[in-house]
Amino acid sequence: MTARPKRDATAADRVRRYRQSTLGPRGIARVEVQVPVAAADALKAVAARWRQQFKLLPAAEPVLDRALSTINAPRPVPVDGSGLVALLLAPAPIEDWRPHVEAFFDEVSMGTLHDLVLSGVLTFEDLYRALRTWRLPDASNAAWITEMAALSLERAAATHLGADGHTA
Repeated sequence: MTARPKRDATAADRVRRYRQSTLGPRGIARVEVQVPVAAADALKAVAARWRQQFKLLPAAEPVLDRALSTINAPRPVPVDGSGLVALLLAPAPIEDWRPHVEAFFDEVSMGTLHDLVLSGVLTFEDLYRALRTWRLPDASNAAWITEMAALSLERAAATHLGADGHTA
């Protein structure tokens, strides 16, 4: 039986402190999950996309503030910008926040929604997916978001097709 090498407590402590100092202030948490090998790249792509979207939050703050002032006004518990974006990107609704999300789709103006998309924090596809996730097909902005998401998807598909209508 071979002896195991001793763990370097100093190095482990340095790594722990480094992770705490770099991840916390940036608003990023290290998460370790086990997924099937076939899903690993897709999961990494989602994480990279979310990191990119959340990096854009500071630049989108004025637009988010407009939306949040409408959403939070009558609510006893306010949501912040990063919380709202996380709720809209979530794969399942979190019922405690349903009134905030309903207010987002019902009361926030189309101009503000469009400005959020232009900021890069959200896409029309994200908004459409959120409508479906939160089951809000009758929200006042649902038809417009659905139309804009369809146009975005058509435009993306058109860029991938050649002049003959086949994939380039």
